[in-house]
Amino acid sequence: MLYEIAKAAHILSMIVWISGMTVAAMSLRHSGNDVLPMIKSFDRSVTTPAMLLTWGFGILLGVQGGWFGSGWLWAKLMLVIGLSGLHGMITGRLRKRISQKNPEPDQIMQRILPIGLLLTAVVVLLVTTKAI
Repeated sequence: MLYEIAKAAHILSMIVWISGMTVAAMSLRHSGNDVLPMIKSFDRSVTTPAMLLTWGFGILLGVQGGWFGSGWLWAKLMLVIGLSGLHGMITGRLRKRISQKNPEPDQIMQRILPIGLLLTAVVVLLVTTKAI
C-alpha cells in the first residue's frame, strides 16, 4: 500500500513540476514583466517544492523497488538531473527578466521548452518499459 501511495505522489508531484516549468518557460517567451512576479512566486511556492517532492518520492520508490542496480533507473536519474538543471535555468532567467526595465522576450525558451518536454517523455518511456 505504501508503494502505491508513493508512486501516486511521485507522479502527481512530477506533473506539477513539469507543468510549472512549462508555464514559466512560456511566460518568459511571451509575457511582459507584469505577469512574471506572479510566475516567480508560483515557482518558489509550488513548482520548486514539487520538484523536491518528485526527487524524494522517486528515491523512495527506487529503494522500495530495489532498482538502484538497474541501468534504466540510472539513465532516468541522469535525465532528471538534466530536468532539474533546466528548472534552475528557467528560474534564473525569470529572476533576471523581472529585474530588467524593458525586457525582450527570451528567445532561448523556444529551444529549452521542447528539450524539457522531450526529456520528460524519455523519462516516462524508461519508467514504463524499465529497459536498458
